[in-house]
This record gives sequence, C-alpha cells and structure tokens, in this order.
Amino acid sequence: MLFFEDSVSIVKVAISLLLSLACWLLIRFPEPFRKLFNPRPGLALWGSFIALRIIPFIIVYLIMDFDPRSDTEFFYKKALGAFNGGMVYRDFLSYHAPLFGYLISLPLYLWNNARVLIPFMAIFELAIVWATWRYYQSKHPDALLMAVLYFLLPMTFVAMVLSSEEDVWFWGVGLITFAYAKRTQGSLWIGVIWGLSMVVIKSMIIVILIPVFFLVDNKVKYVLGLALVGIPTIVILYLLMGDAFLMPLQHSGYHMTPNIVSVTRPFLSGIYNLVTLTQLNSISLLMTMALASVAAIRYKHLGYERLFPSLFILTFGIFMLLQPSAPGFYLYIYMIVVLFELLQVRDRSFALQLIALNFLLVVQPIIWVIYLDMKNYDDWHSVFASGVSLLDYLVQVVEVGLLLALVWKTFTHIKTMDRATSRSYASTLSTGRSSLS
Repeated sequence: MLFFEDSVSIVKVAISLLLSLACWLLIRFPEPFRKLFNPRPGLALWGSFIALRIIPFIIVYLIMDFDPRSDTEFFYKKALGAFNGGMVYRDFLSYHAPLFGYLISLPLYLWNNARVLIPFMAIFELAIVWATWRYYQSKHPDALLMAVLYFLLPMTFVAMVLSSEEDVWFWGVGLITFAYAKRTQGSLWIGVIWGLSMVVIKSMIIVILIPVFFLVDNKVKYVLGLALVGIPTIVILYLLMGDAFLMPLQHSGYHMTPNIVSVTRPFLSGIYNLVTLTQLNSISLLMTMALASVAAIRYKHLGYERLFPSLFILTFGIFMLLQPSAPGFYLYIYMIVVLFELLQVRDRSFALQLIALNFLLVVQPIIWVIYLDMKNYDDWHSVFASGVSLLDYLVQVVEVGLLLALVWKTFTHIKTMDRATSRSYASTLSTGRSSLS
C-alpha cells in the first residue's frame, strides 16, 4: 500500500476521509444541524473552532509532541529573525511582505516555539470566519452552516492545523474594503487598504488589484490610495537594503501542481521548454489579470460590494489553473468565499465536488512530494513509469477538472446576478411608467 510508507500520511488521509464524510453528512442532512446551531450561533462558531482547531493542536503538538512541518517551520524562521531584531530580506529569508515576519513574531514573546504560530494564525482565521458569517447572515439562509462546514473541510483543516497558512487573510482584507465601498472617498480608502495588504501579507495580492481597478468607481483615487502606501514603502525598503526587497519575486521559481501546465506537459513539453518558468509564470499572471479584468469591466454595474466576492473567486481560480508555480493549497485563499457566495445546501452535486476537491488537494501533495520527489511529466513515458506516477497524474487531471468546473460555476453565478439585476431594473421601470399613466 502506497501510504503505509509514511505514518503521518496515513493519519492525514484518514482524518481527511473522516472530515469529508462529516461534511457530506452536514450537507445531506442539514435540518438537524440547523436546529442544533441556529439558536446558539456563538456556540456553533466557537465550538467548531475549539473542536477543529484548538483540540487538534493540543493533541498533535502538545500531547503527541510532533514538531511543526511545512510552512509553519519556514514561518518560524522568519519570525525568529524578526524577533531577534533582524532586517527582513537582508538578514533573513522571506517571500512575504516586509511586515509579515514582524507580525508573526509577536506570539514568540509568549512562547518562543514554532508551535505557537498555529493558534496565532487560527485566531485570525476565526475572526475572518466570524466576520464572513456576519456579512452573509442576511444574504445566505444557511450562513451558519457554511461557517461550520468551512472548519470541517479537510483542506482548510490541514492548511491551518498542519501548516498555519495565512492566505485566507486576503479575503479578510476584501471584507474590510466593503465598509468603504459606498463612501464618498471609498475608492481612495479601498486603494489604501489593498496597499497595506501588500505591505503586511504578500505581494501575490497584486493578482486581484488590477481587476479591482476596473471595478472601483474612481480609478484615479484608487491608484492614489495604492501609491500613498506603496511609494513610501518602496523608497524606505530601497534605502534600507537596496534591491534585496525584491526577494519575494524569487518565490515563483518552482513547478507546482495541479494546474493546466502540469497536466498538459506530457504532450506540450516542447512548447513549454521554449520559455523559462519565470517567463511562463509572467505570461500566466498577465493572462489571469486580463481575464479577471474583462469580467470586472463587463459586470462593473453590479457594484463593488456585490461583484467583488465572485470576482475574488474567479481571479484566484483562474490563477490556480494557469500559474505553473501555484500550489493546490491556494484554494485556501478563496474556499471560504466559495461556501458563502456559491454553495447552497440543496446543491448537493456542487457540494460533493467541493468536498472531493478538498480531499484530493490533501492527498495529491503526499503522492507528488513524498513518493515522486516533485517530478514533472515531460512525456507520456514518465506518466506511465510507475503505478504511483500514473495515479498522481490522474488525480491532477481530476483536480484541474474540478477547478475548471468551479471557475465556470462562478462565472455562471455572475451572469445570474446580472440577469436578476436586469429584471429588477426592468420591473422598476415598468412600475414607474404605470404610475405615470
């Protein structure tokens, strides 16, 4: 058996299976959960957080005494560098924004151990889930179930408990911008807020900034808001460390899976080999921003607050599909938005697709990293070289198919909102004419 070569893999897959089953039970039999959660939403949210974040942390890291791995270990190194007074990029490695290492160094004053980063990140995640639930409370009939489902999903569970990922913060920033969307100087403050996110989180946020440019009401003020943060930051960083602040750009130097490039490489490797990975990443980034910008321009009339959640999903969904250096765990960036914006409990087929995608995105990296040493499939011989490589390739194909379905579902949702808006406008216009006559 493949997974029996690594006991951690066995546990990870087993837990993911159990969580997937729990997710399906919640979707398949929602009524008992509604009766249990709806009268006491605070208990539902805190209970989910404690049961699916805090207790697993205690079991894995305090009782079983496992050492943190994956991104948690890397985060700790940069947090420790900041904690010891080092200069980001110059004194310690970081692919994140300049202030990120200093922010995650704060819990080290309580406990100087990599383990502390997991509950620290989980608290941020809880705050974003709570804020999302509050925002959708009047818009989604099962908003509370979606919040519980988010904690249950295997990919979000693994991303937080085993990797202390921060990518869900991007959506948290988007939620903050909603408070300024309808204000007189809203475009300016939206620019300032997104600019601050590039200083605090990481530069990858640029992938959504260009589509947002076409969505905001006042583009000049939006750019001014970005510049008010960005220009002083660049000047200060350059004065402190020269061009070392460009270090985050090096993060795109690795092939990742699953994406369209990884599954088409066996029969298109000759084309892909004509350009470097950096060039391929740049092309896919431009394509992502261009496609998302077209959607923002076409449906701008829906308004920032109404369109942004779907545009957020669409942008990062396309990014995952096109970017050869985008790992599957980037789904963590927008999974929470998918649940609240797209998923209805009655849509069991879509729910099953999401659960399957979550499960596969946990399993496939185990196969690809541990058992295949992150190999690329440059021809069909490499795909059929072993049963493991064939399994990995087939799983990647299914994952890409599910991601394509998710992007299409998002685009269909945008068109549905557009049609509903058109009908509402036509109805209002007809009512107005009737009253005049």
